[in-house]
Amino acid sequence: MTTLERTYTVPLRAGFQKSPAYYRTNRAVKTLREFMVRHMKASKDKILIGQALNDHLWRNGIKNPPARVTVLARKLDDGSVQVELVGKDYKGATKPAPRSEEPKGLKERLQAAVGKKDAKADAAEEPAAEAPKKVATKKAPAKKAAAKSE
Repeated sequence: MTTLERTYTVPLRAGFQKSPAYYRTNRAVKTLREFMVRHMKASKDKILIGQALNDHLWRNGIKNPPARVTVLARKLDDGSVQVELVGKDYKGATKPAPRSEEPKGLKERLQAAVGKKDAKADAAEEPAAEAPKKVATKKAPAKKAAAKSE
């Protein structure tokens, strides 16, 4: 149940303008959090940014965040604040499902795809095609042989 609901246009440019380009969107997110702390009177760890808002901030990459965003902020009874783009429903951050025993390296993935347990064991089972061995023979140079025969 929400106790307070407000719409804000948050200016982000002043917050990230003097940051290095490779850090600007990170700084824009921090600026958004600071704005919500100041205006919604909540602690920094209680600000929850929605997926659509986060995607909007990161849409142009780390170097070019939007200059301002219009957000809908809802303060809940427990003191947390949900922040989302205007017109979007709040969806919390979702973590990907943990991987279950997936092969990590290239060798393991290839073996899993082919269904082989050990590539070396398969190579040992197949008889190796023996190539005929070349025998090195010494040939005397033609000029020296001709000089010795005279």
